[in-house]
Amino acid sequence: MNLKTGIRAGLALLPVALAVIVVPRQAPTQNAAPPAPPPGLEKIQHFVFIMQENRSYDHYFGTYPGSEGLPPGVCVPNPNGGPCVAPYHDTALVNQGGAHNWANALNCIDGGLMDGFIAGASGNPGDVMGWHDSRELANYWNYAHLYVLQDRLFESITSYSLPAHLYMLAAQSGGYIGTGQPQPDSYAFAEITELLGSGKIDWRYYVNRGPTAGAADGGVANVDADETTYSFWNPLPAFPVVKNDPTQFGRLTNATQFYTDAQNGTLPQVSWVIPNNTLSEHPPASVATGMNYVTGLVNAVMNSAQWNSTAIFIAWDDWGGFYDHVDPAKVDQYGLGIRVPGLVISPYARQGYVDHKTYSFESWLRVVEERFGVQPMTGRDNTANDMADAFDFTAQPRAPVLLSPSGSPYPQPLQTLVHPAGTLITVNSAYGTYAIAPEAVASIYGSNLATQTLQAPPASQQLPVSLGGVTVTLKDANGGVFPVGLYLVSPNQVNCVIPKGVASGVATLTLTNSAGTLTGTAVVGAIAPGLYTANSTGQGPAAAQVTNGGTYSNTFQCPAAGACTLTPINLAATPYLILYGTGIRGGAGVAVSVKIGNLDSQVLYAGAQGTYPGLDQVNVSLPAVLKGRGQQVVAITVNGQATNMAQLTFQ
Repeated sequence: MNLKTGIRAGLALLPVALAVIVVPRQAPTQNAAPPAPPPGLEKIQHFVFIMQENRSYDHYFGTYPGSEGLPPGVCVPNPNGGPCVAPYHDTALVNQGGAHNWANALNCIDGGLMDGFIAGASGNPGDVMGWHDSRELANYWNYAHLYVLQDRLFESITSYSLPAHLYMLAAQSGGYIGTGQPQPDSYAFAEITELLGSGKIDWRYYVNRGPTAGAADGGVANVDADETTYSFWNPLPAFPVVKNDPTQFGRLTNATQFYTDAQNGTLPQVSWVIPNNTLSEHPPASVATGMNYVTGLVNAVMNSAQWNSTAIFIAWDDWGGFYDHVDPAKVDQYGLGIRVPGLVISPYARQGYVDHKTYSFESWLRVVEERFGVQPMTGRDNTANDMADAFDFTAQPRAPVLLSPSGSPYPQPLQTLVHPAGTLITVNSAYGTYAIAPEAVASIYGSNLATQTLQAPPASQQLPVSLGGVTVTLKDANGGVFPVGLYLVSPNQVNCVIPKGVASGVATLTLTNSAGTLTGTAVVGAIAPGLYTANSTGQGPAAAQVTNGGTYSNTFQCPAAGACTLTPINLAATPYLILYGTGIRGGAGVAVSVKIGNLDSQVLYAGAQGTYPGLDQVNVSLPAVLKGRGQQVVAITVNGQATNMAQLTFQ
């Protein structure tokens, strides 16, 4: 059976999947990507990294709209006996969580089934299946609403706080995982502050004095720490290059100085802010106390003269035993670990954007390395995605939105975004990432792009380069100029295909219409994998089909625009899956894999769809063991780069 040929015949069943190419949708607010610094990153002169403790993504944002949250019907078995436990709304501000070392992480993941959380819970069944929302976490949800939420940020290692903080600083832990190993006394490998110092980049590691959660994190006792104390959350004193250099050691700072530095406009170029036990959200610390503390840090920056040049990144260092349903990607023997929440706050942050790209704590390192020209330390930070998708450097910087430390009503009003006239923003059409590639479908956003909405003829093998008086040209990093084929033109959006042969690097796109010209930049790579979803957002039901080689059916239904639901897959009747995306083909030697839940699916074909320019398809054989699994996430990985996640469900 030739699945590629057969699938073309089934395309008539897929109007929603193709609609993202020819139908306008709400413009995102965006610029991006490695190895060179993304255009506009120079506007960020100050990076603030706030690392909190021990919360999983589903525990904090599992019900946040538009993100990859809790699937319906989940019920985790209780190994202690009794009925399974479903996720539930936990109104308690003090939680207990569960054990969270290397062995516990592997048990929780359970080979990707993500069903081992209750075994490590504090109590039977404990509160590890509980979730919070805006009622307990109003400010965190407001930051997601006003700025950027990352729903695919993973702890760097399947372990606890100390190795997680080592990865945060060094993109490795020197092989230290915790379980069955003595805690190292010192570390000989490079970490980022050493490299920043050698390049005369100013930095500080701000530490809140007081007890740390040593016993709760598996240590012998809590440590009453200050900024000079080697602890699970502050490994820098165990690096001789820091400890033995008075200048470097002096950059370990009492966190009370952070507020003073922000007020005086003297924050360093790179800051880390580390809590004490009370402020950390590490169970049994109150989530409200931690959120209030983080709000105070954010407000200090917002009130500073440095706000307009600052980006704030917030994450939680491990999952704390709490449930999450997404099987972590396997990048090496140490990780990735279980998914945690991530937030990005900046006057240049995209507004209300859920970022579906895959990140880990090395991504923090990557964006600093790009910004300041620092050499990557390991393969991890060298290949990490840089979080540039969080920013829209074409927009005017936004005024701060100060929230009450005790919690401001959710949702706060959105701000009006201001873009200079004539600005173009180019993104991958599948899910709004700035990553684009030759022969990939892209969406260009702006104002007054066309006087009317027009589409290219259906299934055009050769797209027109002029449509409704609109033309687009692309000048690549080598100076080559290419006409761009157009799928759709409209007043605020143009959908097009990046020409074949465009060189990697920063490209300039120029749109010409009857009123004049508009320009913008984009970063082109060899591949830019994106997976289409039925609701055109890059999240939710996959825009996919199943087949037995003769008949085809969609894996979704959309009774109204944007209101798409999953159609259960009958594996006995339709054992093959067809996924649609873009930026996947990428030339010769492309390695493509597909993972559904925790299962690798055999790829039968990956490449151009053949009828619609820029549209790629990936055909897989569905593993029989998916029968009865219910809702699962699917993602495609191309040469190590993962797409956004989409959803399927199995009867």
